[in-house]
Amino acid sequence: MAQNTEHHQTALVGTWTSIPDAPAVQKPDRPSEGLYRMQVNSDGTLKPLEVIRMKSPSWIVKSRDGRFAYTTNEENAGAVTALAIDKQGAVRVLNQVDSHGEQPTHATLSPDGKFLFVANYSVAKGGAGVTVFPIASDGKLGEQVQHFAFSEGSGVVKDRQDGGHAHSTTFTHDGRYLYAADLGDDKLHAYRYHADRREPLQADTSRDVSFAPGAGPRHMVFSADGKHAYVITEMAGEIVVFRVTDDRLERQAEVALNTQNSSAAYKSGGGIILSPQGKFLIAANRGSDNHLLVFKIAADGSLTDAQRYAADGIEPRALAFDNSGKHLYVTNVFTNTITLFDFDAHSGKLSARGVAAKLATPTDIKFFN
Repeated sequence: MAQNTEHHQTALVGTWTSIPDAPAVQKPDRPSEGLYRMQVNSDGTLKPLEVIRMKSPSWIVKSRDGRFAYTTNEENAGAVTALAIDKQGAVRVLNQVDSHGEQPTHATLSPDGKFLFVANYSVAKGGAGVTVFPIASDGKLGEQVQHFAFSEGSGVVKDRQDGGHAHSTTFTHDGRYLYAADLGDDKLHAYRYHADRREPLQADTSRDVSFAPGAGPRHMVFSADGKHAYVITEMAGEIVVFRVTDDRLERQAEVALNTQNSSAAYKSGGGIILSPQGKFLIAANRGSDNHLLVFKIAADGSLTDAQRYAADGIEPRALAFDNSGKHLYVTNVFTNTITLFDFDAHSGKLSARGVAAKLATPTDIKFFN
């Protein structure tokens, strides 16, 4: 008798476990309880399987081989959690360490998998910066080996830039440099990566990048060939395009996320990712806009042929493709939904499929197996 051997991808969904106090929030029946494991059905919808209880696992980092994952626990007492993922998608907590900052909101692994680099955002002044953790062969996190405080803010946008706010950490295409986005001080901080050192980062201020006052750099991606970089700014509501030469960034252009309404309410850059084949750039604009933008990446790295799509939710924070590359998922924090879009790899066109899952305050989604 034949057995059903259909394989299902596993999705991990990060959340905030406190309900935000914002006018646009649609309050869920109950707060989130932590990290949610879901099955990806054949039609792309998501089936809840279990919850791994923890506080505000807002960002998820997947190891290159998919055996481990790391979450930032975005609380005042910041933490980072290491997880093991087996071949069936089952999740086991390995350990949790202090992030040595407040509200850790993003992290990335070194290309060799030796270190995790955590961005502590810190709403209050004084808790922001980048913390470095070694990773053991069993996937566990060691205690911090290096920390860079982001103290100074540009002060341009009141209540957002009184101090530094580390919002992301991103490696260059060749893995030689790490760039950390400081939303509070309108800068990218550059660090040379030394894999063989106990303290692997060395600041290189000659490669730092300054943005327009009040721009608020948030997240960053490099083109598939590493020759261009794209930084989404939160308060300016733009994508800043850079040419990359010897891991130095040379500004090429600024592309507005909303060309019809220039008010501050329509400027709130969110997630930014490449399409699986690297031909398109997808970005989210939040605030009063709540749209996705798909840009074709030209041969010279410029962004062309912008397509706009309603996110079908409020506060589209994170974007991710599943392993097939055919489905794009959007976490809409304030409407407590993950929306699903079919993706045409040839044209970049998105086709809205509706809600893939409903759960309280989803902030990130990553796919395994």
